[in-house]
Amino acid sequence: MRIIDWIWRVRGSIPLATPRSASEIFARLEPIFRERGTTIEYGPDTLSFRKDNPDSQDKLASFEVGRLLVSGGTAPILHFDMSSRPLFWCFVAPLPFLAVALGVPSLKISGYSFAGIFLALYVAGRWIEQRQAHKLFLAALGTVAACPVEAPPVPDASRIA
Repeated sequence: MRIIDWIWRVRGSIPLATPRSASEIFARLEPIFRERGTTIEYGPDTLSFRKDNPDSQDKLASFEVGRLLVSGGTAPILHFDMSSRPLFWCFVAPLPFLAVALGVPSLKISGYSFAGIFLALYVAGRWIEQRQAHKLFLAALGTVAACPVEAPPVPDASRIA
């Protein structure tokens, strides 16, 4: 299923700057998962979660199931793999509307419009959800995470006068 599961799965990794144990890293991430309807299971180097009817305020509400893994010793990396039913349905939703547009001449514009809306929702959601999860984990990890981009240089105070 890996050939097609990219449709509804979000994967990524975050390099960590300082060597920490998996339990220390998961302790920093635990407040993210402290939401109603979320169950967490810990393994030696994994955190697995499952959400049952999450609140809309939950920042990871669109992901029902997920797994976080810490790998590497001196240069640890946090890997995440999460599954989203809303992404799947936004991917599938354009198909019936395209079928209506192709089969019923009087509904062409409506069918194409709704198919386009759901296609746009999928593309935007796919990009936004992965970025949101990455930023959320990065913020929770704070200084533990390695900064992949260099900070802009600080202006010389003597030139500002």
